[in-house]
Amino acid sequence: MSSRRSLTLHEIATVLEEDDDFSNQRQDFDIFLLPPDTANDYQTDEDSGEEDNVSINNLPGSLLRAPAELAASTSMEKPETEDQTPPEFQEPLKKRVMNYNWRKRDLQLRPIVWKPLYHTPIERSPIEWFSLLFSEEVFEMLTIETNRYLARKLLSADVKIEEMKCLVGILLVSGYCQVSRRRMYWENASDSRNSLIASALSRDRFTLIYSNIHVADNLNLDTSDKFAKVRPLLKVLTMRFLEHCPHKENHSVDEAMVPYFGHHGCKQFIRGKPIRYGYKLWVGATSGGYIAWFEPYQGASTFTNAQYSQLGLGASVVLSYADQLATLGYGKNYHLFIDNFFTGLPLVHELTERGFRVTGTIRENRSGKCPLLSNKEAKTKERGFYDYRISDDIIICKWHDNSIVSVCSNAVGVDPVHKTERYSQQLKKKISVSQPHLIQQYNKNMGGVDLSDQNISSLRTSIRGKKWYMPLILHCIDMSVQNAWLLYRHNGGNIDLLNFRRRIANYIIDCNKQRERPGPSRPSSITSDSRYDGKEHYVSKQEKRTRYFIMMTRLRTKSMPYTTLFKMMHFNIRMILQTCNDNVYVDGIFKIFLFAVSEQMPGESAVEHASSRAFNLTSCEEFEQGARFDPHDVIDSLWRKFYFWAKGMEISAILFSLPSDKVLN
Repeated sequence: MSSRRSLTLHEIATVLEEDDDFSNQRQDFDIFLLPPDTANDYQTDEDSGEEDNVSINNLPGSLLRAPAELAASTSMEKPETEDQTPPEFQEPLKKRVMNYNWRKRDLQLRPIVWKPLYHTPIERSPIEWFSLLFSEEVFEMLTIETNRYLARKLLSADVKIEEMKCLVGILLVSGYCQVSRRRMYWENASDSRNSLIASALSRDRFTLIYSNIHVADNLNLDTSDKFAKVRPLLKVLTMRFLEHCPHKENHSVDEAMVPYFGHHGCKQFIRGKPIRYGYKLWVGATSGGYIAWFEPYQGASTFTNAQYSQLGLGASVVLSYADQLATLGYGKNYHLFIDNFFTGLPLVHELTERGFRVTGTIRENRSGKCPLLSNKEAKTKERGFYDYRISDDIIICKWHDNSIVSVCSNAVGVDPVHKTERYSQQLKKKISVSQPHLIQQYNKNMGGVDLSDQNISSLRTSIRGKKWYMPLILHCIDMSVQNAWLLYRHNGGNIDLLNFRRRIANYIIDCNKQRERPGPSRPSSITSDSRYDGKEHYVSKQEKRTRYFIMMTRLRTKSMPYTTLFKMMHFNIRMILQTCNDNVYVDGIFKIFLFAVSEQMPGESAVEHASSRAFNLTSCEEFEQGARFDPHDVIDSLWRKFYFWAKGMEISAILFSLPSDKVLN
């Protein structure tokens, strides 16, 4: 067996860095790494470290000690110049090695006075606030890209911007007027038809536009971006949201979910959330719920600054949002509230150097070996117990509530200690417990993202689509309405979110709907049970005789089939009933006359000519007098008889007449 030992990855990297012969060459080298040995001496290629942004500087020891081989690369590409340096090789923020000196004392900082901007409230209507965020630019983008996509599918739809606005208005209506099926909005049934929606767009037109809606050119997509199909919309709305963000001191960063149950590589599952399946968004919002920034999560390719990758995913999200707030030009003394997914001591140090204040819950393994009481020991203390330590103007406080929670801050300390009420299971009543000031501030200001989720979920658009990106487009519309409402309330408005959304939807549809006469429609397929309720729908007599004569003429064009002309009887005979429009009982002779008018009527009037050739049904032989019957059955019987009687005639019109000496009350 050969005694030659393979070089390890660490040894090969050292040779490449220190040997001048290798460093002067312009040729690339490939390193082939064998699976490392685990602690149990198993050969495996599995590694528990993070897969995102792995470099030679942060590999675990098991990989550095693994055997490796060096080979010259066969690539003949030219070396990159300094201007062509890719982003992954730019100088990242290095993870600091900090030595903490933890002491038990409170945080003593000079208080920072937040300077609010005083402005005169702006009086705008709901549609004006909505247009400020979901602007004309967005509607034009939707219209242009949808028409481009339809043209490539060889569909000449020619969608107009007014139709796109009506479509958005219909989507807004579906948030507060929900039906089980989308097509029920256009049905003739009185229990489901929505006249506002039906007058805006026809059902087929809405389906055509909605099923082909696009916001980006499919031929010019960024292949590294998993959300490239909606990226133009996300960019425009993020810019608009941040531009009109209220000047608030406290902001929170958290995750939000967009419901989606289809198949997509970015779909997430989060246990315990109100929305468990869907797309995850990183959201930065004010404490009042205004969404100032958002970015969909897509794994390693999430659009955050690559410079922050060494600090981890959570820290890179918070720092990216801090960069966005810094562009507003109001200074950097914002106070950020984050949860334990984001909080770490390196992040707190970085934000401190940038002038941002931060408060967030922190996990025990990220606390820099802070000598606080362990969770097991803290649980034995009374409710409201707290322990704290400070180092480098960073305080960590552990508090006993329902469970043990640790909070880290560079802005607020323990004092003043507040009193809060909690329900005691042992005493079966509410008790007063101590609450440190930084805990109280965290509970007060952390819920901005959750508040926005609550507002959006209460009136979420209910019309769903088959495209994977449709939930994101609909969520953008709902976010725009929610943000516009908060701006409206911030400027003195007093209507609630429901009426705010209703006013936007009504205005958009009323100002952009087509004024054309609607075409023919089908009758509702839902039958009315009141036709058979037995509520005494009788043909009754009256003392003074009154004659009712209902006549309606249908002209026939040369291209109209005779069957179409004859079937119009079903839609044009109107009966006057006692309590409703359908059920009658026969009382005596019920006369119905149907007249057929011929095209050849020289020298005589149409009515006289028709009367001389009238098809007269003086009684209903199929139905006994006093029996209960459905008038629709009578119409069917009349149509069959009339059709065979006038089949060979040149019919140009049909006149329906209902003369009676008995009043139908």
